[in-house]
Amino acid sequence: MQKDKLKVIPLGGLGEIGMNAMALETHGDMVLIDCGLQFPDASYPGVEVLVPDLSYVLERLDKLRGIIVTHGHDDHIGAIPFLLREKELDIYSTPFPRGLIEQKLAEFSGVKEARFHTVEPRKKFSVGCFNFDPIPVQHSIIEALAFAIETPAGTVIHSGDFKHDPKEASRGEITFQAFHEYGDKGVLLLMSDSTNAEREGHTLSEVDIEKSFEKILTNQTGRLIIALFASNIRRLERIMAIAKKQGKKVALMGRSMHSYTRIAFEQNSLTIPEDTLIPIENVGKYRDDQVIVLSTGSQAEPRSALVRVAEGIHKDFEIRKTDTVVMSSRFIPGNERAITRMIDNLYRSGADVLYESVHQIHVSGHGFQEELMMMLKATRPKFFIPIHGEFRHLSKHAKLAVGSGVKEENSVVVEDGQVIEITADEIKLGEKLEIVKLPAVENLYVDGSPEALKQKHALAKAGIVFVALFRNPRTHQLLSDPIVCVQGLLLYHGSDEQEVIAGAKKKLIAVNADYGDREDFEEIVKLETRRYFRRHASYKPVVIPVVIP
Repeated sequence: MQKDKLKVIPLGGLGEIGMNAMALETHGDMVLIDCGLQFPDASYPGVEVLVPDLSYVLERLDKLRGIIVTHGHDDHIGAIPFLLREKELDIYSTPFPRGLIEQKLAEFSGVKEARFHTVEPRKKFSVGCFNFDPIPVQHSIIEALAFAIETPAGTVIHSGDFKHDPKEASRGEITFQAFHEYGDKGVLLLMSDSTNAEREGHTLSEVDIEKSFEKILTNQTGRLIIALFASNIRRLERIMAIAKKQGKKVALMGRSMHSYTRIAFEQNSLTIPEDTLIPIENVGKYRDDQVIVLSTGSQAEPRSALVRVAEGIHKDFEIRKTDTVVMSSRFIPGNERAITRMIDNLYRSGADVLYESVHQIHVSGHGFQEELMMMLKATRPKFFIPIHGEFRHLSKHAKLAVGSGVKEENSVVVEDGQVIEITADEIKLGEKLEIVKLPAVENLYVDGSPEALKQKHALAKAGIVFVALFRNPRTHQLLSDPIVCVQGLLLYHGSDEQEVIAGAKKKLIAVNADYGDREDFEEIVKLETRRYFRRHASYKPVVIPVVIP
């Protein structure tokens, strides 16, 4: 690779929401910007999380100089423990994401040493041949950063996840001045958040949400359960401040709600009003209209606190008919069905439920089109790569870039695995890597190959049929009727399962009579059983035959 060439290798987050991981590579050095996970939808049965395919990085570990963290959301830091199983790593992060990463590492065995380097806004640092300038941006989590990166090819801006909230100045005003300064000097490449590229206008302010919550708490007659991301520290802080002003008590429910608030409080990034927090098991000691519960589970994640409450299996909290549940988050694509099911269960328990489409109780942490244009016009890049979004978001963002003045041939839409090669004068596509999403189970122990995932899909979609035939070892005649057990099979409407199973037994008796002497008899049993059930069910099932002998 020539010394002034930069390779950009998206390993996650382009063509999807989540699992963000972007490698930058030169002739001698490589850095990884973020290394996140993704929470799968129902198309990944039995899989708790997905982690990016880091094969490209693992094959070049001698070049990897470190991980640069934009912020502490799981889709940006959640897969770091997986990479630490392979190599000791330098991690460059502000204090809050560091605390979250350290907590994850404490729960994960078999990891190597993580050497943390504290990042401070606008305090430049070097990693290999890359020079980083951390630029604070607004997002739905504290300490979010963009990075201006000096590379051998030129200046690269990575926006991280960002929005623009001119009303929000509680921690100091954040402006686009730094991006304008880099735009004046010349930006070779901008890589920018595309999550809300389809949404016109400008995001609402957190200040507007504060007014909504003040009204909701003022009119409270029963207990309030507010479901939101535990990482939204500023929103948590505002709700607790309103509760304190109104003389109410706040209880935290959910593991991450406790851990995120603890880390932020210990780092002096969260103010908790005195005499406001109470243990969840003590809510019964106060009048219902004095109780506010801040809960995890706004996306109906399996085993999350609110899901367990909705199903009536939470050990410390049970829904009452006078309760109101406030869903203070958007429905992330892919989670709609699970969220709807949870809301239905809450209604069945007697609660009222408020959510974004009906009430103004959430604003996005990702900028709308006006903010994306602000970033483009501030940096005025020569080349543009939209990041962080599904393909339609990336495509829409690329068109916005062209509208801002980027040449059409310089606005490049790519997905995970597509290597981009950049010099001071040219951007072009390089090799296309074979990228797969790796399924993982608890504590991120990766549970096998893409083939294993295919098997999970087949089992979930088609069901399973277990067949056992007991035969005379000499004559191969059946000693008893075949055993047929069916699990998860979707029969056609009107079919009787017992009649279908009885028919399968007759079919197997005939198969044994016709093919019982064949060496491949077990395989024939498998094929004929699948064919039989395909005539009675929506899909060919997974068949497990056992022939003795």
